[in-house]
Amino acid sequence: MSEISIKHAEEKDIPIIEDIYLDVVNWLDSANKSLWSKQRVSWRGLSKEFSLEDFYIAYIGDNPAGSVALPDYDPLIWADVKKGESLFVHKLAVKRFAAGQGISTALLEFAVEKCREKNIGTLRLDTDSRREKLMKMYEDFGFVCVDKRTIYIVEKTFDIARYVCDVV
Repeated sequence: MSEISIKHAEEKDIPIIEDIYLDVVNWLDSANKSLWSKQRVSWRGLSKEFSLEDFYIAYIGDNPAGSVALPDYDPLIWADVKKGESLFVHKLAVKRFAAGQGISTALLEFAVEKCREKNIGTLRLDTDSRREKLMKMYEDFGFVCVDKRTIYIVEKTFDIARYVCDVV
């Protein structure tokens, strides 16, 4: 197995980011497990929520295999957490060719290291509370579910589970 490397996304990487998320959207849609729309994972959609600075890309060898956004502020889901007090895992995605090769874990470990570099004590995320396999992956990594709630965004409801991982 090739080594996994992770790099900070640059402007020239925008098509790579879109391709990673589109691969995941197409796979989830084909499995009747839709999560994100194609519009939401286009750069136009992503840039409404995140800056390019937030994105990191995981590679297996020279092949882009996964991505994650790590902003330090999430006023929609974590309104009670001040900017800079935590990093937030968003849009963790792994291309199908790389499934089962440790990309998710590598991206989460990378997020923990980013917290340490910035002297931030917690890593947080939210996920669809009906995706038990995904929630188990986060829990196996060390995240603890702090609550489940329903949120309303643009006249839609989402059932989410919020997770925290203490970084020591």
